[in-house]
Order: sequence, then structure tokens, then C-alpha cells
Amino acid sequence: MASRFSSRLLRHLHGRRQMFAANSRLLVPPIADSPSTISHTSPFSLRFLSTRPLRPTRAKKPDIGARARQLQSRRLWTYALTFSGVAGFIIIVLYQFQDQLVFYVTPTEALDKYNSNPSKSRFRLGGLVLENSVAEIPYSQEIHFVITDLLTDILVKYEGSLPDLFREGHSVVVEGFVRPVVEEIKKKEEANLNSNKLGVMAKARNLDCYFMATDVLAKHDEKYMPAEVAAAIEKNKKLIEEEQNKKEEETG
Repeated sequence: MASRFSSRLLRHLHGRRQMFAANSRLLVPPIADSPSTISHTSPFSLRFLSTRPLRPTRAKKPDIGARARQLQSRRLWTYALTFSGVAGFIIIVLYQFQDQLVFYVTPTEALDKYNSNPSKSRFRLGGLVLENSVAEIPYSQEIHFVITDLLTDILVKYEGSLPDLFREGHSVVVEGFVRPVVEEIKKKEEANLNSNKLGVMAKARNLDCYFMATDVLAKHDEKYMPAEVAAAIEKNKKLIEEEQNKKEEETG
């Protein structure tokens, strides 16, 4: 019984060996000069002969710290770019707003600023309307008058209707631009103006510039005047009085 079982086992093993040899001849690669050319999938590799199943290699664990640092760096760059954009926008708006700012100045201050920087010619001019200086240009909608701070007289040109509270000898505020005088236009205007008006305007018309008003403000009453302009006129009045007193003392 044992001999019969052993003979069957030998025949079975012999058949398996022949089958394995035939298969190995079919699977052997044509060129195998060195052991390094034998693939891991060849029938001669130990891994091929192994009965253990192939398992996929596990991926490395992600570096949580590096990922957190990367996200933090991106967040900081986003904040920096956003802040830079907002700061730049604010600077541009403030610069534009500064260019649009118009302060109350007297004729003396306006001419000083214009002479020092002709590109800055827009002002809000305050002062007193010189008496007997209001004149209408014939065949035109333009009105001329003189504003003074008691030291400097400046010719104002305005197209339009004046406010009801506009009076000679009272305060007024005009908004506009300082412009250089064109001699041809000046001669044409003088030919149409009354000679009496020219005598009053002589000091203002001898300047190299005039004030082109876009708006005339007389909103409250005849005494309306910005505080800074009123203080400047009061200061000029004291200076004039002091000069007159000195002249009287010298002549006396």
C-alpha cells in the first residue's frame, strides 16, 4: 500500500517537473547576460516563486507641520498683498483729495502762492469788495469787480448773476483760478469800461494776473466772512494804522 502511494507521488512530482520545465523554456527571456537583467517578474526570481500575495507599499505619512507652514505662508502673503493694495488705494485717494482741497485765502496770500508755484492756481478767495469797482462789460455776460484785503487788490472776472447779498464795501468769497493777463484782452476791456471804474481798478489791473471766478458766495449776510480771512484783514488794518501813525509822527 505504501509502495503504491509512493509510486503515485513520484509520478505526480515527475509530471509537475516536466510541466514546469516546459513553461520555464517558454518564459525565459532571449537575452540574459547578467543577473541584473533578470526581471523581478521572471520565473527564476524568488519573488515569483513565492506564494505570498503582492501587497502595495504604503504611502509615506504626510508632514502635517510642513503643510501648516505652507498654508501660513500663503495666508501671510495674501494679507500682505491685500494690505498693500488697500494702502495704495488710500494714498491715491488722499493725493487726489488734497489736490481738490481749496482753502480760504486773502488776495495777498493767493498771489504769493501763485507766484511761488503757478501750477497751484485754484483758490477760495475772501476779502472786501472794493467800492465803486463793480462793472459790467458791454455786449458780454462778464462782470468785473475788485476784491481787497486792504494791502492787495485783485481783479475778479465772473460770468453769471451775482447773489442778492453781494454788496460793494462788504465781504465776499469767490472760488476760481488765478490766470495770467492777456494784453490784447486787457486793452479791449479797457476800451469798453467806464473811465471812472478804470481809476478805481488801476491798482488791480496793473497786476500780471487776475482771478477768474467760477462761483461767488455770499450765503449768510453782509457781514459773512471766513474766520481766517477776517483775521487777516484785521491784521492788515492794524498794520495800515501803524504806518499812518508813524507818518503822522514823522511829519508832526
